[in-house]
Amino acid sequence: MKRQVTSTLMLLVFLVLCTSGVISFFSEYTRKIATVHTLFGIIFIIIALVHILNNVRAIKKYSSSWIFLISMVLMGTIGLAVIAEASVVSDFMDFGARQKAINGSLLSTNKKSEILMSLTDEVQLSLELKAAQHFWHPQIAVWTEDTLGNYIETLFITKATAKGIFAGGRTKDNYKTLDTSTQDSDKGFRRVNALPVWSHKRGVIYEDGMPMPTIDSPMPDGITGATPLGNFILKSSVDYQDDFILKMEINVAFDDNEYYSEYDFAEDEIFHNGTGQLGQPSLIYDSYVDIEVEKGYIIMKLKGHGHHSGRDGIIYPDFSKLTSALDIVEYVIVGYKKRT
Repeated sequence: MKRQVTSTLMLLVFLVLCTSGVISFFSEYTRKIATVHTLFGIIFIIIALVHILNNVRAIKKYSSSWIFLISMVLMGTIGLAVIAEASVVSDFMDFGARQKAINGSLLSTNKKSEILMSLTDEVQLSLELKAAQHFWHPQIAVWTEDTLGNYIETLFITKATAKGIFAGGRTKDNYKTLDTSTQDSDKGFRRVNALPVWSHKRGVIYEDGMPMPTIDSPMPDGITGATPLGNFILKSSVDYQDDFILKMEINVAFDDNEYYSEYDFAEDEIFHNGTGQLGQPSLIYDSYVDIEVEKGYIIMKLKGHGHHSGRDGIIYPDFSKLTSALDIVEYVIVGYKKRT
């Protein structure tokens, strides 16, 4: 009787876990589904332990068979593949994310802002970003390059960077509460370390020898916009005849950690006292767009980070010293189609 009850409960809980798992894979995260999956997961563990205790003798017998050995090797291989982020695992998760986009459920319409750029060109682009825990007033640049890595054009740049008017008076303590509307931005305070890969790729150097726009030489209004406060979709278009790479760089100020703090890089004046601000370096994402495909969805890949004080435009692939910066973006999906 005890085994019958345990087996029945295990089957029912297993079906709930399967259902909630499939929903989570193909649909946007919701607290309700996550709660169901977590609670029933705990219940499943308890029932499984009872099941094991009821079948100790049989399990000992099974453990000496070749089937048990093969099962252990299989589980271990899958576990290592997940830890190592093997391509087959990554492709599997990317498939789920693409389905979310195709189903129109990546970002629900009542939870995202829309940024509209020019939509008059042949290839229509959409960049949908899901904000993570540490997404807070970031600076963002979106641009295109050819397949050889040569800069083509900027599609979007946040206004504070584009105009060189990042508000002064901010510190790590008041950054999230400071009323920037009362601040004097006429001095054109800039964060030259915010988006170094984008700024160096542009190749435009200003009077002070730095590649970041100034209040006297701003970027054009047509490609600038307010800083997104959360999930957003950026819509733009391009008119290219060849494949290209879409890139995004994002950075949040005052997210310093033990590797990027007031005690680090003592000789770097920009990082400490110049036009930069203490924090972890920018993150760079990209995706390859095949111009021959009529319509598609692509997961943007995290490629690396920029220089901590913006001294060069190199993309550094080592993430070992980044902490909360890796929790700014949950995922980004690029959609593209040709005009009909």
